[in-house]
Amino acid sequence: MKKLFLALTLSLVFIGCNKDVPELSFDELNIEQVSELNCNPEEENCTFIGIKVPWAMEKDTRSNLLNSHIEDHVIKLIDYQDNNDLNSLENLAQTFIKDYEASAKEFPEYNIPWEAFVEGKITYESKKIISIQFDLALFTGGAHGYTSISYLNFDPESGRLISNNDLFTEDFKEFAEKRFRKKNDIPENEPINSTGLFFEDDKFQLPQNIGFHQNKVVLRYNSYEVASYSDGNIQLVFKMDEVKKYFKIL
Repeated sequence: MKKLFLALTLSLVFIGCNKDVPELSFDELNIEQVSELNCNPEEENCTFIGIKVPWAMEKDTRSNLLNSHIEDHVIKLIDYQDNNDLNSLENLAQTFIKDYEASAKEFPEYNIPWEAFVEGKITYESKKIISIQFDLALFTGGAHGYTSISYLNFDPESGRLISNNDLFTEDFKEFAEKRFRKKNDIPENEPINSTGLFFEDDKFQLPQNIGFHQNKVVLRYNSYEVASYSDGNIQLVFKMDEVKKYFKIL
């Protein structure tokens, strides 16, 4: 029998905004579901999905908006079939298990347990921004699984997502490209794709995933974004002090 665990583990985090805006608090939303089909618990060889993410607990528009962005993001991370019918994390977990069981019954000769796990954690918080990192591990058969690190950045006062365009001034892109070229041995006078990368239109772009930590800023290109799977992930890390002059909001 399938087991669905939905638990809220108290882990309060307080974000001080200003006197007019109440503090924002988070608990941990923890969802786990395991299929008993072809499951061998002793060998830990079972199809499994786990989701552990921060969850704003106030019953207000700000918290609801922030949570909806987290929910949508996790669904997109795990929804390898682009299923537009998924409308909640619980629904996502149930559908993942059902898809595996349907595949295992249709193709028993290829029966290998699936796994999906997303862990989110707040990596930076201030009056201006909340940065949440999401670590994904996903395997649904095939030659290899997929891992990624992604980020969402929020305005603590409204719960709205902060776009990457609103994080830095235009000068930061040029600064980051110089560091990127140096790290990846790309000559300044050569096209950005001259060593085998595949930036769109052969022009450097900042990654979709930009995250903040206590003393650093992370720029993350996951597999397939600008390089092949064999090249792995590409990550740039800047000390907070060396890039603070480019901040728009901090």
